[in-house]
Amino acid sequence: MTLIAAAAVAGVVFAFSGPTQDTGPKRPEAIQAVFPVGGNLELRQVAIVADLAPGYTGYLAIDGVEVPEDQVQFVDALNTLTLRPGPGSDFAAFEAGNHCATVFYRQIGQPRTSSASYRWCFRLH
Repeated sequence: MTLIAAAAVAGVVFAFSGPTQDTGPKRPEAIQAVFPVGGNLELRQVAIVADLAPGYTGYLAIDGVEVPEDQVQFVDALNTLTLRPGPGSDFAAFEAGNHCATVFYRQIGQPRTSSASYRWCFRLH
């Protein structure tokens, strides 16, 4: 009986410990990582992050709405764009359900009109 209970607990831990596989489109080389991982279920307070390759810059849109530049944190040293929902933001709180983020990216020094994009979707609860 103890062995069965231990196996059940181990199975539950194993099932919930690994990341969900990203089943979305393959990321371009300019996008090193995104968070939340496509297809994941996350908390509504989660930060939306796009990690760009060195030499790139960009901006974010959530559910088709561009995030104002003053509401996105861009860390030059890490080449990351981060949106943290909070008071005073156009994105103060996300509703539960499906959401999609888009990162528009371009090489530093190129005009904004030359931006390419990558879109990924996730669920919030």
